[in-house]
Amino acid sequence: MHNPLVSILIPLYNAEQYIEETITKALEQTYSNIELIIVDDHSTDNSLKIAPKYASEKVHIYCNPKKGGNSARNYAFEKCNGEYIKFMDADDYMDNNMIEAQLKHLLAEKSPENCVAFSPVIMRYTDGHDQFQLHRNIDHDYTPGIELLIDIWRGKGWHCPHCHLMHRAVMEKAGPWDEAVLKNQDGEFFSRIYAAAQKAVSVKTVNAIWRQTNNGVSRQTSDKAWRSFFETHRRIAELILSYQDNEESKYICSRYICSSLFEHYPIPKDCITDQKLFLKKHHIKLVVPNRRRYKLLSSIFGWEFTLKYFA
Repeated sequence: MHNPLVSILIPLYNAEQYIEETITKALEQTYSNIELIIVDDHSTDNSLKIAPKYASEKVHIYCNPKKGGNSARNYAFEKCNGEYIKFMDADDYMDNNMIEAQLKHLLAEKSPENCVAFSPVIMRYTDGHDQFQLHRNIDHDYTPGIELLIDIWRGKGWHCPHCHLMHRAVMEKAGPWDEAVLKNQDGEFFSRIYAAAQKAVSVKTVNAIWRQTNNGVSRQTSDKAWRSFFETHRRIAELILSYQDNEESKYICSRYICSSLFEHYPIPKDCITDQKLFLKKHHIKLVVPNRRRYKLLSSIFGWEFTLKYFA
């Protein structure tokens, strides 16, 4: 029976409150042939004092020779030996049979080296309550994998990094985490994973537990971070349009980009300009969010006036 090694890759930065539980729960997986590759990204708390206590044949601790979460992830991939890969943040965990269930589904495929498995998310808040995604409609197989990305951009659901398990060949095809991306790092990376995968395999029986700690790169609000954020949207839209350049894809991309502009405004003016140029380049009409006052005001004053004064 094929019993491949699975590498769990964890960037570690100032997670002293959670890293012990993350490690112990990973080691409790019902699938035993795993290794943990933990890369500390220059923590300033006690994270690097706690994690080494668990060092063993299965748990390997390194220090990031560079700086940044994405470079830590890439370094962890360089150091790992697994045939299958799971990325996980240092404050998260998963059902204890998640790897077993996802791997079983992947190995049942004709070409598992071209597949990525994914599972639902449970958001766990600091007050102890859990929340499943409402109206999640992406828990089924997709062929090719990029169809999953398109449904995510349709608003049918979303994922976090450790929802996934993939063969390392899929990552090698997709390319490494982009170390220049400051915001929406996992969105940009996994969009390339979906585009590289011949099939995205749904495993609905297990869940990824995603802690809502209000920390991390998603909280960055510098101008540089916003520029990086909207650059990832253009890249993802390019992937979708290169796969299927039709009116439906253009509508999906336009609605997603415009909704993001309205949701996050105020943002650097050049971000708006860049998005306009991108849409113009692809002959895409901007779709204002489907809210009555936005639609009405945009029809009278134009979307930029509406964005500036009413978003």
